[in-house]
Amino acid sequence: MVILSFLQSELGSNAPLSAKEDFVFVSHMTMQKTYYDTLTVIDTIKESGVAVYDTTFEYKKTGTGMSQSNLSHNVASNFLNEFPSADLITEFMDGGQSDVYKDGIKLPLNTMYADANYWKMFDHTILEGRAIDENDMKIAASVIVLSSKTAEDYFGRQENIVGEEIEIEEKNYTVIGVYKYVGKFVPFVSPDVVLPTSVFQSGQRPDFYMGPSEVMIKKKSDVSVEQMKAEVDEVCKVIPLDHPDNKYDYNEILLTPKTYNEMFAQNIYYDRDPVKSYRYAWWIVYSLLTFFILLPTLNLINLNVSRIMDRSSEIGVRKAFGAHRGNVIFQFVVENIVQTIIGGILGLLLAILIIKILNNGGYLGEARLSLYPKFYLYSFIATLIFGVFSGLIPALKMSNLHIVKALKENKL
Repeated sequence: MVILSFLQSELGSNAPLSAKEDFVFVSHMTMQKTYYDTLTVIDTIKESGVAVYDTTFEYKKTGTGMSQSNLSHNVASNFLNEFPSADLITEFMDGGQSDVYKDGIKLPLNTMYADANYWKMFDHTILEGRAIDENDMKIAASVIVLSSKTAEDYFGRQENIVGEEIEIEEKNYTVIGVYKYVGKFVPFVSPDVVLPTSVFQSGQRPDFYMGPSEVMIKKKSDVSVEQMKAEVDEVCKVIPLDHPDNKYDYNEILLTPKTYNEMFAQNIYYDRDPVKSYRYAWWIVYSLLTFFILLPTLNLINLNVSRIMDRSSEIGVRKAFGAHRGNVIFQFVVENIVQTIIGGILGLLLAILIIKILNNGGYLGEARLSLYPKFYLYSFIATLIFGVFSGLIPALKMSNLHIVKALKENKL
């Protein structure tokens, strides 16, 4: 239940990821140069001084040089800014960790730069004030949006924050809004503070290809993810390679569009192909869940076999007084279901306790787990299945026990 709670908290389609299934993420660009060489396959063959077979050659790939980084603002704004299948596009940048000081106490903040579309893409709950808008972007306004966690940590409150100032990297920013902090493993989903991307760009020397930008695209509802990815792949063909910033004469550009879930899966099992990462990551998760579920189920079956064997004389007496096989099976299955439901309730209480400890202790970083209502339903169904399965096997075995043998097995 704790594992499922984590997966639901991180990957569930709930705010600020309500439209997560429509996202296509582009974070890195690979520039590469493939080296080829001409290799001799067969030399000229001569007979009596006359060439009967000419030398043949093979044009073969001998190596690849590459460079990989986040996108430049130029690539993000000029080549990934418009797609027929896109409903919304946002560009953002990870600002890393910035240390601010309040009353002499250092407070590390996860900063991020984002445009106005970020707040439409990720449906954060604005508790006070407003989000960054197009005008803030246009004038590179020194404004900032805080998470409720940062507001509490820095100002000691979550209300009446708008208009206050906070100093980051020796520059003062005016607070224009506070959003509800939910805590996610993925930094750009719930940063501590958000500033306009234009503020970041104003003091940087731009590179034509590489930079700090990442792009999230929300596809239209009637478009498939594969179609959206295909359109992103087409961009590789139009980014020019003859710019002076291409110092190593790379001859190919690759973008790797991926869904939000594929991006998350690469943190569990990394493969350059995000589809493979997603597939392998879920196999790992399913294997762990199967192990955690199967092991106690087998133990429970063994315990039930021992427990029912000790009651063989009881089964013999019941059969002697007319109980048929179905009565015996029903009795032990119902008993086992009651026991497993009690165990399920205890497991639920334990899961709630573990989640509270993990959240309060910060053992999962900024991630915050919670139990969603459907978990109660899933847990109840799982408990019934395991209760029936673990009680049915030993019950079937004992229901076939002969009356005389059953009475001899144990003393009444």
